[in-house]
Amino acid sequence: MRIYAPFILLLTVLTFSPMKAQDLKDYQWKNRILVLFDEEIDTPPLQSQLKAFAVDQEALTDRNLIIFLITENGVYDDGGESVALNAERLRNNLGIEKDFTGTVLIGKDGGVKLKKEFHVDPETIFTLIDGMPMRRSEMRKSGKS
Repeated sequence: MRIYAPFILLLTVLTFSPMKAQDLKDYQWKNRILVLFDEEIDTPPLQSQLKAFAVDQEALTDRNLIIFLITENGVYDDGGESVALNAERLRNNLGIEKDFTGTVLIGKDGGVKLKKEFHVDPETIFTLIDGMPMRRSEMRKSGKS
Protein backbone atom coordinates (compact mmCIF):
# COMPACT_ATOMS: atom_id res chain seq x y z
CA MET A 1 0.00 0.00 0.00
CA ARG A 2 2.89 2.38 0.74
CA ILE A 3 4.05 2.01 -2.85
CA TYR A 4 0.74 3.34 -4.15
CA ALA A 5 0.62 6.42 -1.89
CA PRO A 6 2.96 8.58 -4.02
CA PHE A 7 1.07 7.62 -7.18
CA ILE A 8 -2.26 8.43 -5.61
CA LEU A 9 -0.91 11.80 -4.46
CA LEU A 10 0.49 12.53 -7.93
CA LEU A 11 -2.76 11.51 -9.59
CA THR A 12 -4.72 13.77 -7.21
CA VAL A 13 -2.45 16.74 -7.94
CA LEU A 14 -2.61 16.21 -11.69
CA THR A 15 -6.37 15.77 -11.61
CA PHE A 16 -7.23 18.83 -9.56
CA SER A 17 -4.53 21.30 -10.67
CA PRO A 18 -6.12 22.10 -14.04
CA MET A 19 -9.38 22.92 -12.28
CA LYS A 20 -8.27 26.50 -11.87
CA ALA A 21 -10.32 28.42 -14.39
CA GLN A 22 -8.18 29.91 -17.12
CA ASP A 23 -10.96 31.36 -19.21
CA LEU A 24 -14.64 32.18 -18.92
CA LYS A 25 -16.09 28.87 -20.15
CA ASP A 26 -17.19 27.99 -16.61
CA TYR A 27 -19.61 30.91 -16.79
CA GLN A 28 -20.92 30.32 -20.32
CA TRP A 29 -24.70 29.78 -20.50
CA LYS A 30 -24.96 30.60 -16.77
CA ASN A 31 -23.86 34.22 -16.45
CA ARG A 32 -23.45 37.41 -18.36
CA ILE A 33 -20.11 38.97 -17.54
CA LEU A 34 -19.13 42.59 -17.25
CA VAL A 35 -15.36 43.03 -17.45
CA LEU A 36 -13.78 46.31 -16.41
CA PHE A 37 -10.29 46.80 -17.86
CA ASP A 38 -7.72 49.25 -16.49
CA GLU A 39 -4.03 49.43 -15.60
CA GLU A 40 -4.61 49.13 -11.84
CA ILE A 41 -7.52 48.13 -9.64
CA ASP A 42 -7.64 51.47 -7.83
CA THR A 43 -7.78 53.92 -10.74
CA PRO A 44 -10.56 56.52 -10.43
CA PRO A 45 -12.25 55.54 -13.75
CA LEU A 46 -12.42 51.85 -12.83
CA GLN A 47 -13.60 52.55 -9.28
CA SER A 48 -16.21 55.02 -10.52
CA GLN A 49 -17.53 52.46 -13.01
CA LEU A 50 -17.58 49.74 -10.37
CA LYS A 51 -19.48 51.97 -7.92
CA ALA A 52 -22.06 52.82 -10.58
CA PHE A 53 -22.92 49.13 -10.92
CA ALA A 54 -22.69 48.36 -7.21
CA VAL A 55 -25.63 50.66 -6.54
CA ASP A 56 -28.10 48.22 -8.09
CA GLN A 57 -27.18 44.70 -6.96
CA GLU A 58 -30.73 43.51 -7.62
CA ALA A 59 -30.43 44.45 -11.30
CA LEU A 60 -27.11 42.59 -11.54
CA THR A 61 -28.52 39.48 -9.86
CA ASP A 62 -31.73 39.55 -11.89
CA ARG A 63 -29.69 39.55 -15.12
CA ASN A 64 -27.20 36.91 -13.91
CA LEU A 65 -24.50 39.56 -14.36
CA ILE A 66 -21.16 39.15 -12.65
CA ILE A 67 -18.27 41.59 -12.71
CA PHE A 68 -14.56 40.97 -13.15
CA LEU A 69 -11.77 43.53 -13.06
CA ILE A 70 -8.77 42.93 -15.30
CA THR A 71 -5.59 44.88 -14.70
CA GLU A 72 -1.94 44.51 -15.65
CA ASN A 73 -1.52 42.60 -12.38
CA GLY A 74 -4.31 40.04 -12.72
CA VAL A 75 -8.02 39.35 -12.57
CA TYR A 76 -10.22 40.26 -9.61
CA ASP A 77 -13.85 39.91 -8.62
CA ASP A 78 -15.93 43.00 -7.89
CA GLY A 79 -14.80 42.85 -4.25
CA GLY A 80 -11.14 43.16 -5.26
CA GLU A 81 -10.26 39.54 -4.51
CA SER A 82 -7.91 37.82 -6.94
CA VAL A 83 -9.52 35.07 -9.02
CA ALA A 84 -7.95 32.14 -10.87
CA LEU A 85 -8.26 33.56 -14.37
CA ASN A 86 -5.43 34.48 -16.71
CA ALA A 87 -5.64 38.18 -17.66
CA GLU A 88 -3.51 37.90 -20.80
CA ARG A 89 -5.41 34.88 -22.08
CA LEU A 90 -8.74 36.63 -21.46
CA ARG A 91 -7.60 39.73 -23.32
CA ASN A 92 -6.49 37.59 -26.25
CA ASN A 93 -9.64 35.45 -26.30
CA LEU A 94 -11.86 38.54 -26.20
CA GLY A 95 -9.76 40.48 -28.71
CA ILE A 96 -9.09 43.32 -26.26
CA GLU A 97 -6.02 45.48 -26.87
CA LYS A 98 -3.49 45.76 -24.04
CA ASP A 99 -4.02 49.53 -23.70
CA PHE A 100 -7.85 49.39 -23.65
CA THR A 101 -9.48 50.82 -20.54
CA GLY A 102 -13.19 50.42 -20.31
CA THR A 103 -16.12 48.07 -20.07
CA VAL A 104 -16.81 44.87 -22.00
CA LEU A 105 -20.10 43.00 -21.79
CA ILE A 106 -20.00 39.28 -22.53
CA GLY A 107 -23.25 37.47 -23.18
CA LYS A 108 -24.21 34.07 -21.85
CA ASP A 109 -23.12 32.65 -25.21
CA GLY A 110 -19.58 33.90 -24.56
CA GLY A 111 -19.67 36.58 -27.24
CA VAL A 112 -18.66 40.22 -26.76
CA LYS A 113 -21.85 42.29 -26.84
CA LEU A 114 -20.40 45.71 -25.99
CA LYS A 115 -16.95 47.22 -25.76
CA LYS A 116 -16.81 50.83 -24.65
CA GLU A 117 -14.35 53.11 -22.88
CA PHE A 118 -15.23 54.26 -19.36
CA HIS A 119 -17.78 55.58 -18.25
CA VAL A 120 -20.74 53.43 -19.29
CA ASP A 121 -24.09 54.17 -17.70
CA PRO A 122 -25.40 50.98 -16.06
CA GLU A 123 -28.80 51.62 -17.64
CA THR A 124 -27.14 51.29 -21.07
CA ILE A 125 -25.91 47.81 -20.11
CA PHE A 126 -29.23 46.78 -18.56
CA THR A 127 -31.19 47.98 -21.61
CA LEU A 128 -28.84 46.13 -23.95
CA ILE A 129 -29.17 42.92 -21.93
CA ASP A 130 -32.96 43.26 -21.67
CA GLY A 131 -33.16 43.43 -25.46
CA MET A 132 -31.31 40.15 -25.95
CA PRO A 133 -33.48 37.18 -27.02
CA MET A 134 -32.25 34.97 -24.17
CA ARG A 135 -33.01 37.67 -21.60
CA ARG A 136 -36.48 38.30 -23.07
CA SER A 137 -37.15 34.58 -22.72
CA GLU A 138 -35.95 34.67 -19.10
CA MET A 139 -38.24 37.60 -18.36
CA ARG A 140 -41.24 35.85 -19.93
CA LYS A 141 -40.58 32.72 -17.87
CA SER A 142 -40.31 34.73 -14.66
CA GLY A 143 -43.35 36.87 -15.47
CA LYS A 144 -41.35 40.12 -15.76
CA SER A 145 -42.02 40.90 -19.43
